[in-house]
Amino acid sequence: MPHNSASEVPSNVPENKRNQFKEVFNSVYSDTQGEGKAMAAAYSAIKKAKSVSTGDRVSWNSSGGTARGIVRQVIRDGNVPNIPVKITGTEEEPAARIEIVDDEGKPTGEMVGHKLSTLRKSDEVGKAEYQGEEVTLNKPFRLPSGSSKKFGVYVKDGDKTKKVTFGSPDMEIRRDDPDARSNFRARHNCDTATDKTSARYWSCRMWEEDISVSEMTKTEADITGQILKVDEEQRIIYGWASVITEKGEVVVDRQGDVIGAETLVKAVNEFMEHVRIGKTMHEGEATGQVIHSLPVTKEICDALGIQCDREGWVVAYKVYDDAVWDRVKSGELRAFSIGGRATKEDYVA
Repeated sequence: MPHNSASEVPSNVPENKRNQFKEVFNSVYSDTQGEGKAMAAAYSAIKKAKSVSTGDRVSWNSSGGTARGIVRQVIRDGNVPNIPVKITGTEEEPAARIEIVDDEGKPTGEMVGHKLSTLRKSDEVGKAEYQGEEVTLNKPFRLPSGSSKKFGVYVKDGDKTKKVTFGSPDMEIRRDDPDARSNFRARHNCDTATDKTSARYWSCRMWEEDISVSEMTKTEADITGQILKVDEEQRIIYGWASVITEKGEVVVDRQGDVIGAETLVKAVNEFMEHVRIGKTMHEGEATGQVIHSLPVTKEICDALGIQCDREGWVVAYKVYDDAVWDRVKSGELRAFSIGGRATKEDYVA
């Protein structure tokens, strides 16, 4: 149950961390109704102040998906300097000044500020070539069903790129269970696992408390919402309104959620039957209408004889409003987004 005051949190929580523990616990419990998840998140949050330090590579949730950067300064007694939005750090809840990195892990010079409790330590992500194909380094992915291992990851081993496979396909990763997590990490001596070319290192990463398996393995579909084709004569724009899997890997959306194929199809059918209209920035009067719609799932593709590495929802949207169409043509409006209500459930990888 939620904590009504800081005095109700576990007695082993330091006095100066009790309010932070209470706030994190209550927030996670409200979203998940899971006491174990809330407890794990709260303990993780109060430990981050000690575990994150200058020079660490970190990631965090942003409006555009997962952002990454390098901690340049930790602030415990004032405002984070030279950032766009005011962020204050205290001894109880420190903050960090972070330099954002690009998709290849290179610093961009752009600085932001975040509370340490919102950050996750991350491995440096970059690109390399493996057997003639470009691959992403240090980013675990799920292996196809029937494989001898559950996950794979590409790493650098000297000058060579190596593929490491790990994890039993029959084993459930119960990292949100404190006892199960502690037992696994003790059995595998995870505190000493530092060799990224070993299966042990990556297995231990999956059993850390501060990042979920879904977060580590998720594929971010940059194509989601982008206007991919414009028919100027008919004022129609085409694109993927939603992407739920990419090459068999589950896509975690910008809100940190995943959508199942069956759920997507039902939502699309409901929208097309009863709504169809669209608004600008989800506000005001209708400015257009979805005139073509196709939910793309493996089941539907197989039935139609279509080959596609992506599952999601393809739409064609006709713009009726003159001012909105001018903004589309000028490039000011480059994407569309979907909104709605849903009931959240825990996702098990």
